[in-house]
Amino acid sequence: MMGQALVDASILWFGSKKRILKLVELEGWDHYLAARAQQKNVILHVAHSAGMELGIVAVGSQTVGMGPYKPLKNPIVNQYLYRSRTLFGSQIVTRKEGFRPMIKALKRGVLLFMLSDEDLGLELSEFANLFAEPKATLYSAGRLAKLTNASVLPMMTVFDFERRKYVAKVYPALQDFPSGDQQVDATRLNQSLEKMILLSPDQYMWTLKLFKTRQDGRKVY
Repeated sequence: MMGQALVDASILWFGSKKRILKLVELEGWDHYLAARAQQKNVILHVAHSAGMELGIVAVGSQTVGMGPYKPLKNPIVNQYLYRSRTLFGSQIVTRKEGFRPMIKALKRGVLLFMLSDEDLGLELSEFANLFAEPKATLYSAGRLAKLTNASVLPMMTVFDFERRKYVAKVYPALQDFPSGDQQVDATRLNQSLEKMILLSPDQYMWTLKLFKTRQDGRKVY
């Protein structure tokens, strides 16, 4: 699946907007519209999958979004990735810039992409089980949701072999979230991630080194 996604990235990088949108379909967008109708800002809790980049573009074709971005070492690949993520006017923010630009964007009604399944170490993480294994889990989606009156909607993009296209699936908002407890919020994020992964486990990006940071401070590579 990762190999196929890399091949399809050529369409994402070099194809026209029309060609790209023929390759991906957006499902569950009514959940976003419902949240906005309730005067809520929106954070998408995005699962890393083979077709994630196409899903981000599909959402960006519907509304202005913003997401965290780590510049790649290869300047050529970095240029094309930057182009794809900003194709329809969405914005990106580097981790060095911190949360302030995200908070400001959310309060303006800009949709925010969050990738809570990454392991970024202990500083911004709580340990919560993912498939019964303790994982350093980013809890920042809960903090940002509280600060900006935002609903958190899970999302995963998968390739549908019957339709021969990628499908970006947006799910209903997490209920009673944030809870005010970082541990509880991290657990809820992982539980929603588990449900999405189990729908198409072969399409999840297991190469992320999900359990790199251990509770005793060790890093496992």
